[in-house]
Amino acid sequence: MEKREFASISLYLKGRLRLLTDKDEPSRFSGFGLSDSTADAEELTNSHTPEAMVSFLLNMNAKLDAILSHLKHDQLEMDFPSPIEVIELSGAGLTVKNTLPLQEGTYVELLVFLSDFPLSVAGACGYVASINDTTAFIEFDRISAEDREKIVHHVFVEERRQIRTQRLS
Repeated sequence: MEKREFASISLYLKGRLRLLTDKDEPSRFSGFGLSDSTADAEELTNSHTPEAMVSFLLNMNAKLDAILSHLKHDQLEMDFPSPIEVIELSGAGLTVKNTLPLQEGTYVELLVFLSDFPLSVAGACGYVASINDTTAFIEFDRISAEDREKIVHHVFVEERRQIRTQRLS
């Protein structure tokens, strides 16, 4: 597999982690999708449904997504027992505060909560590539194209937000 370079950004995100017994242990996180409200709105608008009904259905859809997000979040906490704090993120890996007894070469599966509402989670398996007193860098070695795209998009959006904030200061 070719090595690709990805932009990284300093930020703060929460996540969850579980230690793997070996590199090839199957992943517990297979992703999940909540509805795409933009596509839903477009589909309802094109269906010749009265505007009040469209508004009601989209509102109900958002509430159901919130409930499902909460339920899924609880399940993820059981499957991934260790909380992590992500301080740098890229499509190749992430840096976390070193609050766990991690050692170089340890294989892990992790989740990063990119947003709480709507819940957006990216999952990956990787290994602790480097460690120091305060941080650990985890390099991804198994990540779906969809989850990598979520991370790259989040990095891009966050980078733009930080640049705008700096310009206004």
